[in-house]
Parts: sequence; structure tokens; C-alpha cells
Amino acid sequence: MTSHPAAKILIVEDEPLIRMDLADMLEKLGYSVLEAANADEAIAILESEPAVTAVVTDVDMPGTMDGLALTFVVRNRWPPCHLIVVSGHRRPNTGNMPAGSRFIRKPLGTSDLQRTLAELGVAV
Repeated sequence: MTSHPAAKILIVEDEPLIRMDLADMLEKLGYSVLEAANADEAIAILESEPAVTAVVTDVDMPGTMDGLALTFVVRNRWPPCHLIVVSGHRRPNTGNMPAGSRFIRKPLGTSDLQRTLAELGVAV
């Protein structure tokens, strides 16, 4: 029986405890997880890890760009990559997010992530 590698999900979150919590949730669901603290780290990871299936990014982050700007860079450079935007402070309107991306309000639970990934077709 051939096993397929778990889908890789990149978490982009500047708060270490939230990033670790998201990583733990996704790993318990069976996904392979990569972590970045900002958009620049995320882009470097995507350039070296072409098999990333989805990006889960916070909106508000320090650095050269916020999470929304990052989603447009990802959509342009890695079009097949699925995008999930999370925030506890503001909900971007759909016109400010790339087509096909999803929004989840913080705090989010495992079921929120699982449901959204399933909607996007990101299988474990």
C-alpha cells in the first residue's frame, strides 16, 4: 500500500503562541505544517518548498507587508495554493482578498480549520 505525504500547510502568524496552537491543530488533523513569523519568511519558505498546498495567514503582521498583501503575492506566484485569512481584529471584505480565498475569525478552533480546508478541497 502506497501512502501519500500529508498536505503541507504554511502558517504565517507573528504571535508565537498562536502560531504554535495553529500548528498543533493542523498536525492533529494530519497535515504537515511549516511556520513563518511574517510575510518575508513565508515567501522564502514558499520559494524553497514548492509543495505547499495551503497558506493560513493572519492579517495584521509587522514587516514589509501584511497578510492580505501576502495572499495576493501567493496567488500571483503560486496560483494553485489555497488561501485562508484569519484575524481577530478586522474582517476584510471579499474584494480585498484573492478569489477563492476564505476568511476565519479568531479565535478559531480545530473544527473551523477542518471545515474550511475541506471546503477548499485540501485533503490530508
